[in-house]
Amino acid sequence: MGEKQEKRMIIDNSWGGRLPLLAIGVLAISLDSAVFNDFHVSATTLGLAQIVGFFSALALSLPLLALIDKGMRIRRPAHLSTIAVIALLVLFLRGGLLASLVQILGVPVTVAHLVTALFSVLALYAGYLWFVEPQRAQGRSDATRWDLFCLVAAGYAVLLRLLYLGVPELLFEEAYYWNYARHLAIGYLDHPLMVAWIMRPFIDLMGNTELAVRSGAFLCWLATASFSYRLTRDVLDRAAAYRALMLVAVLPIYFSFGLFMTPDAPVTACWAAAIYFMQQIVVRGKSRAWLGLGIAIGLGMISKYTIALLAAAIVLFVLFDRPSRKWLSRPEPYMAALVALALFLPAVIWNWQHDWISFSFQSQDRLASKFSFSLPRLIGNIIVILTPTGIVSVAALLIYRQQAWAGFSDRFASHTAATGTWLRSAILLTWLALFPLAVFAAVSLFRASKLNWTGPAWLALLPLMALLVTPGPAAGLPKLLTWCRQAWPPTIVICLLLYGAALHWLSLGLPGVAYPNNMHLIGWRDFARDVELLVQQSRRETGREILVVGMDRNRIASGLAFYRSQYLDAAGGNAGHDPAFETASEHLFGSVGLMYALWFPDSQQNGKTMLLVAKDASSLGTVQVLSRVKTAGEIKEIDVRQQGKPAGRYYARLVTGYQAKGVAAGAAVDGKPDE
Repeated sequence: MGEKQEKRMIIDNSWGGRLPLLAIGVLAISLDSAVFNDFHVSATTLGLAQIVGFFSALALSLPLLALIDKGMRIRRPAHLSTIAVIALLVLFLRGGLLASLVQILGVPVTVAHLVTALFSVLALYAGYLWFVEPQRAQGRSDATRWDLFCLVAAGYAVLLRLLYLGVPELLFEEAYYWNYARHLAIGYLDHPLMVAWIMRPFIDLMGNTELAVRSGAFLCWLATASFSYRLTRDVLDRAAAYRALMLVAVLPIYFSFGLFMTPDAPVTACWAAAIYFMQQIVVRGKSRAWLGLGIAIGLGMISKYTIALLAAAIVLFVLFDRPSRKWLSRPEPYMAALVALALFLPAVIWNWQHDWISFSFQSQDRLASKFSFSLPRLIGNIIVILTPTGIVSVAALLIYRQQAWAGFSDRFASHTAATGTWLRSAILLTWLALFPLAVFAAVSLFRASKLNWTGPAWLALLPLMALLVTPGPAAGLPKLLTWCRQAWPPTIVICLLLYGAALHWLSLGLPGVAYPNNMHLIGWRDFARDVELLVQQSRRETGREILVVGMDRNRIASGLAFYRSQYLDAAGGNAGHDPAFETASEHLFGSVGLMYALWFPDSQQNGKTMLLVAKDASSLGTVQVLSRVKTAGEIKEIDVRQQGKPAGRYYARLVTGYQAKGVAAGAAVDGKPDE
């Protein structure tokens, strides 16, 4: 094929050349809006309407664009697949934008969709120019293309989180920690204070909204990303730091930590800071870094106790690493320890005031729990949170660490003092990762493990993993290292597509994809409204205040407290009525309620009228329930729906005359003695 046949046209950037492109953009926006409005008016869900509108506009614009830009003709499968991926990525982004405009800012639906349609056209064209149109890629080095890919992937992940931050309903854990913030204290049973104190200012500023609950998580992620970037830049170079930034933005565990507000968000930020300052101490010999390390560990300890494993790893490294032992004769480490203890003091005081229940709950109570061999589950959790490519990359680095460095040493030599500096950093980071992981693995041999346990520990390995998403000569490298380098780009794209699809499904729905029954918290905005209306009706009929009781450990109570508050805020009817202080848990009937047992001591609820809410009708008629109440009304069904689709069913029952200690005779059911 000759040179003329190989050459492709690009869009003329003169005003005359831009006019056809502008006309196509206007046509696409117009068709998108027309189809959206038609579907939305016909009672179609917002999600389906925006999807149909988007693909209708795409079907029109692509052929027209191909007519004016010969390089656009889809002659290669690579172009077709790239355009499809870009289209899906833009679709999920615009879903978050549409939902945020309507749900958070209150923009009229028609106006909000017009904004998203314009956004779609601009985003699609930008994606085409950078990733499809061939002339734009000419002259770029492999390193430049990788830099661009990493920055765009990280930027997309950040934007996706921002657009959906306040849209999906809360996880039950988030609703539970919102209750922490409403019952503000210097300590809590199952976690320290940090998650509540981060959340409270946003709640005071923005009210009882999902955005207020989650804003702190996003800020914590920014801190995590900053320290991970700085660590990798110091260990390797700026280009490798871009790869680490992408990993901390896109890997499932860190994506979730930056979206959902749990104690994992602040402890991960503190963990990243501690690793960075420790590397500065050990490798760079910076004495000032000890203060940063003390602050990071101290703040981490009032975020989540598990950072004590990192502190132990640091102490052991200093004790057994000969060059590091020089610090033991200097005041900086001891000052850092005092700073950490001072920051941790509120948790100590609260535990002292409450008979050390939090320390006991997180230590001996967990060790005394039921035996469970969960090592396979721990391994499965790691694969989920790191992706298969991530876990293979870690294994490859542990096996071929020196070969991985040798493959890139020429590139990074000018940014590190010597290969010895790199190896010392690698040894330190590997130890700081493997020690906590070994403890978690040991615990999983006889106790249940959780999905989020090991998340912060992998931060230490991000600089090493960045080596495998860095372009460079593959000659002489083991095949496993080469495979990892090739596997990362599709892994990143797949992750972003899955995140976008999941968030769109949670927020706006997806055609043909149903919601599982009673998945917490899907459809709870309307469900909590129905419960609150039932509470108000019961209050009018009985003339008594109603205590809502979620009949499980803390899920139902937390969700109802938050979404009843949100409903009352929107309705303007919360004067003298605060569901956060009027919603308890199943601990009132002999079960476990975590912090609800302290917020609502059973002895203080005697004589109260309660609305019991459960996901299983049978749990409303047990001996534990009927022996503690005077009368029990009929059981009512409350259906849960999300985006017009069934999402579960709950049951409610009004009871009167609660007594903390059960009585021998059963309750009167519907006015008659229970038989």
